[in-house]
Amino acid sequence: MKYKKSIIVAIIFIVAFIGITIVKYGGNSINTSTAVDTIKSDSIQQFWFYYNTASDFRLQGAADSAFRYYQEALNINPKHEDALYYIGNMFMNSDKNELALSSWNKLTEINPQSERAFIQLGNLYFSINKPAYFHPEKSKSYFEKAANLNKETLSPNLKLGEIALFQNHTNEAFDIFNKLSIMDQKNAEIYFIIGYLNWQSGNEMNAIKNLDRTFEIGIAASAITEQGEKTNAIKTESIIKKKDSNLFMNWLVENLLVIKKHDTKTEMPKVYQNFDQYLNSYRKQLNNK
Repeated sequence: MKYKKSIIVAIIFIVAFIGITIVKYGGNSINTSTAVDTIKSDSIQQFWFYYNTASDFRLQGAADSAFRYYQEALNINPKHEDALYYIGNMFMNSDKNELALSSWNKLTEINPQSERAFIQLGNLYFSINKPAYFHPEKSKSYFEKAANLNKETLSPNLKLGEIALFQNHTNEAFDIFNKLSIMDQKNAEIYFIIGYLNWQSGNEMNAIKNLDRTFEIGIAASAITEQGEKTNAIKTESIIKKKDSNLFMNWLVENLLVIKKHDTKTEMPKVYQNFDQYLNSYRKQLNNK
């Protein structure tokens, strides 16, 4: 009898122990899961705070503060594409070129379809104010990758045309810029280069025609509407801000995109001769760096 009582007591004790254990550890499991979710939620909120603050500072031109907050955002999410892209741009603008390369290369590893990362890598290697990095063939390979990702994008194809012209591959440049003139009929650079190539080949009529079109676009770009807003042809101010590293737009903005009446027939040879001298001087300078 005593033996039976002992068994019953033991069973009751075991059942009670199991019940307590289930409650104890089951409850902890729920609490742990809730705690993890809370941490994740806080982390996401913190990331967006850092990222949005960085973006605000970037748009205000406060580079140092933007750097700091982008880095904080990337410490939380090191694979965020926009953060990597924008901090890379800021690195390049601050001449921290190796850090820019690292950011964009990481972006292409995360997303091999990142057209904008390939474009920026191409821009870095075809920037005249970064002669230590100037490498047309490397630049070309990146722009080709970008162009292959999106056949309709103007920017990488325009750069491929510029590289061909810089390397004196006249036929290739002619082919690229003629195709570009179909894609964008309001781009002064495209028409100017086509005119320049026609001038080089002795086709004076087409050289004049395309220079005339260049002047028309340049005047439209500089015109102010009655409301004080620029026309949509080309936003000259944004071009001027970016022109310091752009071999072709430097010259165009300074020489052609201004409000002025032109005698195209008279000015045509001199305009193209001046550009030819400018281009050749950079060829010598950058090829012999």
